Amino acid sequence: MRIRQLVAGLTLALACVSVPALAAADTSGAQTFVEREHGNLKKMVETNAGNDKIRGAIDAMVDYDEFTRRSLGNPCPPGDSKVCQNHWDTLSQPQRDEIKGLLTKLIEKNYRRNLKKTKDYDVTYRGAKEQGENLAKVRTEAKKKGDARDAWRVDYVIRSQGDNHKVIDIVTEGSSMTTSYYRQFTKELGKDNAGFPKLVQKLKDKVVEKEKDEKAK
Repeated sequence: MRIRQLVAGLTLALACVSVPALAAADTSGAQTFVEREHGNLKKMVETNAGNDKIRGAIDAMVDYDEFTRRSLGNPCPPGDSKVCQNHWDTLSQPQRDEIKGLLTKLIEKNYRRNLKKTKDYDVTYRGAKEQGENLAKVRTEAKKKGDARDAWRVDYVIRSQGDNHKVIDIVTEGSSMTTSYYRQFTKELGKDNAGFPKLVQKLKDKVVEKEKDEKAK
């Protein structure tokens, strides 16, 4: 949620009250974090580092708890706020943990696949923009070496808490990963959460499919 400016015309009494300010996003720290971590991952791919090493680096970069929470509608995606369903609050902790475990595998595999896909691309960092309290979006652009027409944009939504920075969403060509997952989950879960077993099975099938693709390459 964006930080709102204080409404003009406060009364004298209210003006005397000390109100704590919301923390501004550390945009420079967020971009430095993305440049450093993405650079390290790119080097790992270029030197054919093992999947376990790459997975560990991705795990250190992504906040899977927050990623899962957002994918389950807490908070609501900006474009869906009028009809949003907060599935997070309707699920038990074991159910949340099961979704998180499957999402973790999918995010790791997708991230690793994209790193390999852009091995021959030059990545340019286009700055960071504040998205709300402690949140910033770091914009990047990947262009294929020798072919500037082959380019795509990936933005990283970063939550900063002091010197600690984590990825909580990835936006590819304007499409938010957590929003996409939220919409898929909503179709399965519905209002009464009756579709949870079906949702879990679909996620498991996706993980198996990704694993088969990796072994085939």
